[in-house]
Formats: sequence, structure tokens, C-alpha cells
Amino acid sequence: MRNYLEMPEIWIATNGFLLAFLWEMLQMPVYDMGGLSTWQATKNCAFATFGDAGIMVFAYWVATRFAPDRLWLRQWHVRLLATYLSVGMLVTIVVEHFALRSDWGWTYSETMPTIATIGLVPILMWLIVPMVTLAMARRSLFGGKADSGD
Repeated sequence: MRNYLEMPEIWIATNGFLLAFLWEMLQMPVYDMGGLSTWQATKNCAFATFGDAGIMVFAYWVATRFAPDRLWLRQWHVRLLATYLSVGMLVTIVVEHFALRSDWGWTYSETMPTIATIGLVPILMWLIVPMVTLAMARRSLFGGKADSGD
């Protein structure tokens, strides 16, 4: 790679952070903020967003282990996308599970729909935000030259 802007991880981290922060802020009504000020809640969302972007990069690296090269997002491969989403979903569920049961974590408001005690909103986040992030990273790297794959 000649420069950082040709690295998919840079675009995944950058676009992922921006999209995840927007999602974090919009999902605040389904979390119990426990009397935090707006600034404190925003800082907590920003901290969580760094984690979200990190999960996306980590999931991309795991999927890359099964790819012919690190630029696999040029062409969608169902197996690689499934790996990317599965790794991220697993990490998300584990983080949610432990965060809900710890002092440093968070709690859901009564409006949060859950599946087996895990919030549906973070699960949907992992399906929507990382896919849009990959699409944006692909567009940033390849413009209109990206192929649609299998």
C-alpha cells in the first residue's frame, strides 16, 4: 500500500466511527442514562463508538484471513460478509452481556426490546452500520469501479 488512504482498515475505522456515533446518539432513548448530563452521555457514546469502530476493523481482519487479499471488499463475497458480520455480532453480544452485568456498563430503559436479555437495537446496529460502513469504505477506495460479487 502506498499510503494510508489505500488501506481498507482506515476507511472502515473512519466511516464506522462516524456512522456508529450517529447510531449511538440516536439510540439513547432506549438506554437508561442514570441521570447523566448531556455532556457525560455524549462522552460515553463517543467511548462506545471507538469500541464499535474497533470491532468493525477486527471483524474485517478476521474475514481477511479467509480472503485472497485484504481488498476483498472490492467484490462482495457472501462467505466473507457472513464472517465479518458473525464476528462482529458475537463480540457485540458478549460486550452487551458483560456490560449489562457490571458497574462500568449500561442499562436498558423499559423501551428497549430484547432477545434473550440482549437489546435488539445493538443487534440491529451490528447488521446495519457495519454493512453501510463496508459500502462506504469500498466506495472510498474504489469509487464506481467496485464489482458486485456472489
